[in-house]
Order: sequence, then structure tokens, then C-alpha cells
Amino acid sequence: MRYDDLPRYGPTDPFGDEEHEPDVIVRVDFLMAREQITTALGIAWAEIAEDRGPESLSVVEVRHEVEAYLSVQAFHELGKQMERDQHRTWSPEQQRIMQLLAAAVERAYPPLREPEPRPVQQPRYGAGTVTVETQDHGEITIAEPAWCLGHDDEPIGYRADVTHKGPWISAEFEGVEFLPACISWAPFSELHPEPYPVLDVDEFPAMEPAQLRELAAVVGLYSGELYRKANELDRIRRGMQ
Repeated sequence: MRYDDLPRYGPTDPFGDEEHEPDVIVRVDFLMAREQITTALGIAWAEIAEDRGPESLSVVEVRHEVEAYLSVQAFHELGKQMERDQHRTWSPEQQRIMQLLAAAVERAYPPLREPEPRPVQQPRYGAGTVTVETQDHGEITIAEPAWCLGHDDEPIGYRADVTHKGPWISAEFEGVEFLPACISWAPFSELHPEPYPVLDVDEFPAMEPAQLRELAAVVGLYSGELYRKANELDRIRRGMQ
């Protein structure tokens, strides 16, 4: 019998028990007849609030309850076996087998492991230059602008990603910073070539000087709008007194 054409539902939620900290998620597909699903839901229904009717169950609730019943049964049986194992006296051979089985579990269900940290730059600075490491061109020596803050501890990437960054500035009002900006230059960028430095402003694309002046003009006009709104708000509040 082929199962590829059967509709698939779930998992709706991950299930576990409260006694054990999970290490992995194990997913199992159950081949179930509707009679079995209805029976599982009927058993789960006994735990649902009495003031509800079956017709009030949402699709997500139905699937959650059926899957929860299956998981509870599995964890119940596992718990009973684990309790029996705790009271057993294991022979040396049985202990060796269990150790081998535990090793097999590690191979089959490896836990989440933190990725190895990416190697970082250890730049060498010269007179107006810096030597950095790249993944595609090895060591490169490039001009280092006086306004660049340096490349110490930056992750080693591709040459196209090498970027000079200046200090950040931002407006601040009552502890809230906005419109952060800094001079930036990626001289080897391929997708968005930057033959000259640009300014990174907040979420805007990199800006040329003319665009930056236009933005500054718009911000100036908007500050005037805010000032006028302050006057309007004053008049509204005075009228309510």
C-alpha cells in the first residue's frame, strides 16, 4: 500500500513531559483510521471543560487533542519503563549494551550544537593602509581612510564585503535616539558599487551628498510641521479648559 497520497496533518504542537528537559524534537507519522482518531478524541474530550459542546472545537483544538493523547500514551509507557529500569540491577554486560545504545542515540539524534564562531580579523595597520584577510582573495592591503574606526574583531568575509565605517551620530530626545547615521564605504562592493564613500542613514539606502541634503531639507520641513502641531495642540487644550 502506498501512503504518499494520504493527506498529512500535524504536528500541531510539540509535546513533551514536565520532568525532562528536551534535547531534540522527534517527529513520528501515525497511520490512523478515522475510527481510531475519533476514539482518541473521545478519550481526550473527557478532560475538556464540561460547558462546551463538541461542535465548538476548532480544527486546531481537534488536532491538538488527538496528538496530545497519542503523545501522553507514549510518554506514559516510557515513564513506566524508565521507572522499572531504575529499580533493576544491571549486569556489566547489560550496562555495556546500554552505553552502546546511548552512543547510538547520540549518532541518530545529535543535539543542537552551537555553531563554531567565525574567525575574526586581525588587521595590520600601516601608514594609511590596512591589511585584512578575505575568504576569496586571501590577504589584501587597501587604503584605510582617516575617518574609519578600523576593522578589529570583524568576521572574515569576502573582499566585496570589506567596508570602512565611521563613527555613528544620531539625534536624541528624552533618551530616544533616532536617525542614526555614519559615513560608510565598501570600495569592492559588486551588487551596489561604491566608488566613493556614502552615508548610511537609518533604514534608507546608502545616500550620496545631494540625496543627504534633500533628506535634511525634508527633516527641517517636518520639524516645522511638528512645531505647528504643538501650537495647534495648545489651542485645542486651552479650548477644553
